[in-house]
Amino acid sequence: MHPTRKNYFRITGFLFFVLTATISHGQFKAVDDYYNTALANSPVIADIETKLQQNRYDSALAGAIYKPQIAVNAQALYPPSYGDYGYDKIVTNSGHYQSVISATELISPRKEVNANRLINAYHNDSLANEANQAKNQLRKDVTDKFLTTCLLQQQMIFYMKSDSFLVDELKKVYADTTLYNMDDYYGLLVEEHSEHTQVAQYYAQVIKAFSDLNETCGIVDTTFPTLTVPDLKILARPDMNQVYAYRKFKVDSMQIAEQKILLNAQYLPHFSWYADAGILASQPQYIYKSFGNSVGLNLSMPIYDGNKRKLQSRALVASENLRDKYEKFFTRVYTSHTLLVIKQINSANLLLSQLKGEAEEARLWMKVSVTELETGNVSISDFILALKKDLEVKTDIVQTQIGKQSLINEYNFWNH
Repeated sequence: MHPTRKNYFRITGFLFFVLTATISHGQFKAVDDYYNTALANSPVIADIETKLQQNRYDSALAGAIYKPQIAVNAQALYPPSYGDYGYDKIVTNSGHYQSVISATELISPRKEVNANRLINAYHNDSLANEANQAKNQLRKDVTDKFLTTCLLQQQMIFYMKSDSFLVDELKKVYADTTLYNMDDYYGLLVEEHSEHTQVAQYYAQVIKAFSDLNETCGIVDTTFPTLTVPDLKILARPDMNQVYAYRKFKVDSMQIAEQKILLNAQYLPHFSWYADAGILASQPQYIYKSFGNSVGLNLSMPIYDGNKRKLQSRALVASENLRDKYEKFFTRVYTSHTLLVIKQINSANLLLSQLKGEAEEARLWMKVSVTELETGNVSISDFILALKKDLEVKTDIVQTQIGKQSLINEYNFWNH
């Protein structure tokens, strides 16, 4: 064999060894491995969960306003006089000495109390639903990028195996000059070069795809594990009220309804009681006999607010109308989009069935071509044609399989 050919085969073998080691690295990873890491690293999820915790504190604070408020007040005031000068004793009572415990509580309207509590509860539901939506979106994004990377890796592996097979066949053809001439050899060599170039192109795409996937998950890694092609299952179509994207509209509607109740309740009479007990004296010598207590009621009711109530009411009506339009639009899009995705999944199943039949025919063709190549009963051009067809069908199958998984991922995203 010509020395340059020997060197070429050595270099090719070394390159495939490096690529294979880089791809497998003794690791196999599934889509859930990446999703769980992304979930743990996501600042968006952490931000929403922190807001949820803060809202629980805010809800407790809002409820505390309507509980009895107890306080201790103490004061000692002595206004000195300078002859005929000083504070008027009628105003100051010659002094003020106070030490009392006081308590007050809002009595009504109870509608305001309940509305505030429900608004806080609905806000908590809204945040919890937002967290579920964010997790659902993250799962979709990670799965989509995982599938893209998986497809490119599978295609690269197909071409690597085919290229490695061609290198072995090239050695045989070059060594046996009785069956094939140099023209046949170079025809096979051109095809091997073409596939080798395709491997290099896929390798560059795989690096970029892994980079995007790792970035989405917050992973710092330069190795490329072998990705396991997922087998996603189609979720049962739920009641629309359970879909995260739709629940948002219902929670928003309940919040707006409670805000209307709260707005009206703020214009009802407000009653509160108060009580205190302790010492209240105007002069130090009377402190010992100035122990006492008092109770009372407070009443407040707004009369005119410059039409603020009417303007706020109109703003809430506008918010509800806009929310209703978004809800109806989502309902239409949800119905049509999910039905279309199901049709695409069914179409992918039919295509897979056809491709598997085609793959079996291509496999038999390839098997016969390899046998006849060894006896010189097939031309190199026909052999290359069979090789390309076998590779093409394998690539089409994995593209359709992963495309189907992507459609299932899309369908499940809309039905979570």
